[in-house]
Amino acid sequence: MQKRAHQLWIPGFLTLILSMVFLVTLMKLGFNARLVSWRDSDILFYVPWLLSLPIFGALGAHISSRAGGSRGTALLASVFPVLALTVALLLMFPIGMIDERITGRHVDFSVVATAVLMNGIGWLLAPGAALLVGGLLAQLLFSRRSSSQDTAIG
Repeated sequence: MQKRAHQLWIPGFLTLILSMVFLVTLMKLGFNARLVSWRDSDILFYVPWLLSLPIFGALGAHISSRAGGSRGTALLASVFPVLALTVALLLMFPIGMIDERITGRHVDFSVVATAVLMNGIGWLLAPGAALLVGGLLAQLLFSRRSSSQDTAIG
């Protein structure tokens, strides 16, 4: 379990925490989301945040690799923030149903589902792609560096 913690959980949560703290910092500094119209819907993109995500993804992948993680584990650590956000969004439905039964207030899940699907591009797909790019770049640079060190040693 300790091996998995050092290779996946610590790098993954570090990537998540750093990316979310940076997003909140950008919001507090007054950076607003960019509204992009696509078909019949509007999608919000936090461009400075999206541009920073490859760095955070690369950091997570690098820390995972340094801890002895495989390429798959390193890439999973790099996209961990999007996986955590996806789980949180999907948990809204069962939590809403439980809340509806306990409080007796009706929850309109069609509104929630529409919002999740419309914002999925701006909050899941684009950030996931940016984090994955960073993770892939870190893997590429890390594998080149380790292979050149192996060649120099041999």
